[in-house]
Amino acid sequence: MTTPGTEFPKTYDPAAVEPRLYAAWEQRGYFHETPDPARPPFIICMPPPNVTGPAHIGHGSTYTPMDALVRYHRMLGENADWIPGLDHAAIATEAVVLRELAKEGLTRAQLGRERYLERAWDWTRRYGGRIVDQFRALGFGPDWQRERFTLDPGLSAAACKVFVQLYRDGLIYRGKRLVNWDPKARTTISDAEVEHVERDAYLWRVRYPFVDAAQESDGIVVATTRPETILGDVAIAVHPDDDRYRRFVGRFVLVPPLLDRQIPIIADPGVEREFGTGAVKVTPAHDALDYEIGLRHGLSMPSILDLDARITGKEMAVGPYEGLDRFEARRQLLADLRARGLLAGEQAYRHAVATSERTGEIIEPLLSEQWFVRMQPLAEPALAAYRDGRLRFVPERYGRTYERWLENIRDWNISRQVWWGHQLPVWYTPSGEIVVAETEEEAAALALQRHGATTIVRDPDTLDTWFSSGLWPFSILGWPERTAELAHWYPSQVLVTGGEIIFLWVARMVMLGLYTMGRIPFGEVFVTPLVFDAQGRKMSKSSGNAIDPMELVERYGADAFRMGVVRQMRLEAQEVRFQESRCEEARNFNNKIWNATRYILSLPEGVPNALRLPATGDLLLADRWILTRLHDTIDEVASLLNHYDFGNAAEALLRFVWYEFCDWYVEATKFPGDTRSAVLSFVWNNAMRLLHPIAPFITEEVWLALPHDGASIMTAAWPDPHEVPVDRAACSTFEALRVAVERLRNVRAELRLAPKARVRLIVAQRLPAELAGLLELYVGGKVVRVDAPGQALPQMLATVRLEASPEFMRARYEKDLERLRTEVERGRKKLANEAFIARAAPEVVAAQREKLAQYESELDVVTAAYAKLEKDGE
Repeated sequence: MTTPGTEFPKTYDPAAVEPRLYAAWEQRGYFHETPDPARPPFIICMPPPNVTGPAHIGHGSTYTPMDALVRYHRMLGENADWIPGLDHAAIATEAVVLRELAKEGLTRAQLGRERYLERAWDWTRRYGGRIVDQFRALGFGPDWQRERFTLDPGLSAAACKVFVQLYRDGLIYRGKRLVNWDPKARTTISDAEVEHVERDAYLWRVRYPFVDAAQESDGIVVATTRPETILGDVAIAVHPDDDRYRRFVGRFVLVPPLLDRQIPIIADPGVEREFGTGAVKVTPAHDALDYEIGLRHGLSMPSILDLDARITGKEMAVGPYEGLDRFEARRQLLADLRARGLLAGEQAYRHAVATSERTGEIIEPLLSEQWFVRMQPLAEPALAAYRDGRLRFVPERYGRTYERWLENIRDWNISRQVWWGHQLPVWYTPSGEIVVAETEEEAAALALQRHGATTIVRDPDTLDTWFSSGLWPFSILGWPERTAELAHWYPSQVLVTGGEIIFLWVARMVMLGLYTMGRIPFGEVFVTPLVFDAQGRKMSKSSGNAIDPMELVERYGADAFRMGVVRQMRLEAQEVRFQESRCEEARNFNNKIWNATRYILSLPEGVPNALRLPATGDLLLADRWILTRLHDTIDEVASLLNHYDFGNAAEALLRFVWYEFCDWYVEATKFPGDTRSAVLSFVWNNAMRLLHPIAPFITEEVWLALPHDGASIMTAAWPDPHEVPVDRAACSTFEALRVAVERLRNVRAELRLAPKARVRLIVAQRLPAELAGLLELYVGGKVVRVDAPGQALPQMLATVRLEASPEFMRARYEKDLERLRTEVERGRKKLANEAFIARAAPEVVAAQREKLAQYESELDVVTAAYAKLEKDGE
């Protein structure tokens, strides 16, 4: 690390700086905290990323704000800690391990549960968790000493304990219900894990002949997108108010194409008259609406699809379709319907298809014996917490999303048919009685006591991953043990997460936190925007538009990636259309910081103590301005961070550091004065502390190169605006000077003056010498004073004029006159050409006349200016 007096590198190399600094921070324990009741807590529980997954661009918009908040609150002196962990990702991990077994010609069943779990743990230890190292490279600084894994013994015990409590309180039950079945993962998934994807398909119209019809053409026609499920039909339903079908209610039809079963036509208000033909087939075991109709009418519910999504005749005769894959059965059944003349039509149809968020497989609704959580009693306190203000969402619109979901909540299927996960704490006696207990020993004792059973068998299913994740805010603090962390750090202050898991995770944490702890797990939920590509498309490998954040870190550095991401975030925006150019701009910003630091360290008088300012009376105008701007920037950035407005915080920092400090104040320090090194050092030290939460590496490297207190910027205090002097009048004057300078620079540009060309700056006689000197410094020229009686200071600056030398202006005017006369002559000649006028379109002729008029006007202006110059020179 650079210390005062040593050579400061010419260029900033993030690849050399960032790993070195991170290793030092971690080695010195800067990320670690212990509960301290003397200080207010600021705790963030990291949303545990999947153990199987790498870092992706979305982690930039979600995890960078978490890191920035904890760094900021640590600098405020709070008991700040960011608690990390990994999720065991049951379905994703199981899929990976099963693929590895398949390469060896093995299946899960062949290996057995115990050996299979050994393989899963082995894979997790060897290959899982690479995201942790990537988080380090991104500069994320959670308390790694507290890292947890959702399958840790403590967290597993917590999951079992909550399950048992819920069961004994009557909030967990086992029942046969319609569930979402993922045939690829061979497990159920919750409603919140179902993704509805728009796809092109067909809507087929199928005729069901009446039983008593004279010919098969007599019957009722229904529309369906899933003709393979016809094999499980138990009724045809129509709306009771539909005049087209009212007379058919009570009649029977034959199920095509086999025509070997009779089913009734029933009336039900759940039928949508506008869909298809207005008559629908009812297959209660394979459709959610049909299931509800089946319950209302007491219909049988035979399943005709097995767990591999193949046709099965176990509960209903399915004829020649037995054993066929669902889509092969669809093709065969359609061919048979067509051959029998029972296919009344087909049309292209685009609709939302339910797919598994995890595997992308089309979901099959199946009737299955599963374990459920009774959600209504849990949802009511969670709704009350939001409505009475204990729970707040930022942006607020996500609170309404949370509220609507809880108002319409359904029971939660929590059992999964995978082996990697928390095995249900459920055992069965030989006669089928259920025993729920935290341990096998307790289960055995209960089985003997209650049922006289001496042997028990454990349920092979595991808990939905989101069940253990729902306990995360208190289980990672040691619950059910009474730990100091639990006493001082629960509830945490804010949850930072993506909007796509409000149902999957946020609502469940609130419900389970209230149920288990009696308090909400966090007071605020900051929902970060989704990240899309520059065209607004979802990023994916298959689309070829996925961005690897690690490649951006390699290209620009972690600080530049972080600044580039958060600068694109806006509080009310629902998405970020990611532009890599922002990372490039952030890298340029870092280079600007580096060069400004080199300038400060190169001053011949050296750099004094960073926290000592000259006496107020000795401060120059530029000093007073930059200190006032520093004061206001401290207030502004703190307010923006407190309100989670990271994008505007980044903009405020960039504006102050780059445009105000580097572009204006550093230039002003070239004006003679004795205060420059002290003010430069003071402001730069504070600026680095302001920027540190977003750009931790370069700020640490620069801060260590300046005189400083303490071993690291991580342990430094957040800048105190009360320690920064404010002079509003001086600030206003300097801002007027900036406006004047920008106006005069524009004049220079319009005159196309070379950067080093000296000009005359015509100023009022009474303009203070300091302002006159700054004008000369910023604009490049020589001040010439003239009488301007009665002008106030702002007027003096607003009326400053810039004049180039008569020789320069004469040459410029003569060159412009030659050019403009040529253009006018060319234009007049063209418009005098009758052939052009006759042949060209009217709009082309009009454009030519307009162009000539513009040249003639410019020629008049330059001619008059040239004449005045010649007259003044006489």
